[in-house]
Amino acid sequence: MNRFGYISGEGYAFTYQIGETQAGSAADIYSRDGQQLGLNAMSARRISKYFIWPAGIDNLEPNTCKALIKGNRLLPSLIEKQVSILYGNGPQLYIQQTTGDGTLSRQYVKDDRIQEWLDSWRENGLPDSYEAYLNKCIRSYYYSEGIFSKWHISRGYRLGLPGYLPVTGLEHVDELRCRMATTHDISMKTDVEDRDFDRVMVGNWESWAITTEYKVYPRMDYTSPLSRNSVITYSKNPNYGEDIYASNVFFAGIKEWIKGCNATPEYINSFLENALSARHHVIIPNAWITLKETELHQLCDINARLAAEGKSPNEYVKVKIGGKEIEVGTEYRNTLLEELIQAEMTNLTNFLAGRGKNQGKTYATRSVVNQDGNIEEWKIEEISQKYKEYIEALITYDKRADMVLLSAKGIDSSISNISSDGVISKSGSDTYYNYLVYLTQQALPESIICADINYAIRQNFPEEYRSGIRLGFYRPTVKRQEDTSPAKRITNQAEL
Repeated sequence: MNRFGYISGEGYAFTYQIGETQAGSAADIYSRDGQQLGLNAMSARRISKYFIWPAGIDNLEPNTCKALIKGNRLLPSLIEKQVSILYGNGPQLYIQQTTGDGTLSRQYVKDDRIQEWLDSWRENGLPDSYEAYLNKCIRSYYYSEGIFSKWHISRGYRLGLPGYLPVTGLEHVDELRCRMATTHDISMKTDVEDRDFDRVMVGNWESWAITTEYKVYPRMDYTSPLSRNSVITYSKNPNYGEDIYASNVFFAGIKEWIKGCNATPEYINSFLENALSARHHVIIPNAWITLKETELHQLCDINARLAAEGKSPNEYVKVKIGGKEIEVGTEYRNTLLEELIQAEMTNLTNFLAGRGKNQGKTYATRSVVNQDGNIEEWKIEEISQKYKEYIEALITYDKRADMVLLSAKGIDSSISNISSDGVISKSGSDTYYNYLVYLTQQALPESIICADINYAIRQNFPEEYRSGIRLGFYRPTVKRQEDTSPAKRITNQAEL
């Protein structure tokens, strides 16, 4: 029989123990079955004739990242701000020039041939326009810092037909569905590199079904980039110590903070729902248990005699506690005592948990003399709940987590509209200069996001590419209001 337990119902929950012996270790009350005490070393895993490199120990690290970020109240909006700032006014062709003082500047240009190709993606059967493709690439970068792109090579070009461009267009492939693969057995290899994988396997990695279907694509061979009908490329921000998959640096460093921040509302709501319930711990005397066990044995003997006399079970002796009637039967069983304890505890909690309806009523317990001649009594101990300290601790943690997330994303509070007080900076100069500083940090993300589409321009339009034409994002520099003529200031531009 369990010496510890709890009883719960609508609006209440109480713990109890039998006797006043110490509870002992936590293992006496609960077990940790299934708890993972260590992590297995990373190694390739076999699927059919392919060997894939898992994304994390459980092969679901991108999915975990997505779930935690989506479940956070700040990160989705912060990432949306990053997407909007980087995207600016959208993708534009440009040529990078050197000014007279040696600084670099962009000269945005128009090229009808390249623009006509970009605008034809949907008409040529691709799922997205080039703007939508780049939008997805930006999001992949800010979630995982890695981008998978599927290349559609023109069949007309491969057949040698005139007038066909080599690359029809690019298709973004969600990194949650992609894993690096190879046909070479690398399961025992301890030093695995990106170059070991010449294929990408695409499918639903959250499914545990053995019958899950996967599509396998070759990775691009840059010595012969147009030799296949369809290939996948992987552009990423290299991370220190991570050669195969990109990993979101900010996520890896603050994963536990995100978990804690996401759990805070649940903790508070759960506390508020149960704050009036589990406040009492009941100690049942051992002598009472012994007494009741003896009584139950006696009642079973009485019922056995009644059964021998041919009496109907309806005439058997029963035990009634509160509003519950317990069928004793003719043979004693261990569960019978546990059922009696649960009934007694339910009866007790109906008094302790009542909201006004039990005023003026009493609940009587009986002291029992044990075999040593000592009196054992029922004890009802109140569990102290420090409401204010608990809620304030959660709020303090939440504010600290907000600051950690902001600093990890590298967005100043004047840009993100979030600060430790919940009040944004009211200084226009702070916002202006922090925004300018943030803009100077967009070169690396843009180069990774646009790497594949610019390589496609190189394949389709080699002359234009050699002339310096690239695709990037047009982000106009915001001018300070004092540097703008009155007629063009925002306050005078707003429609009333």
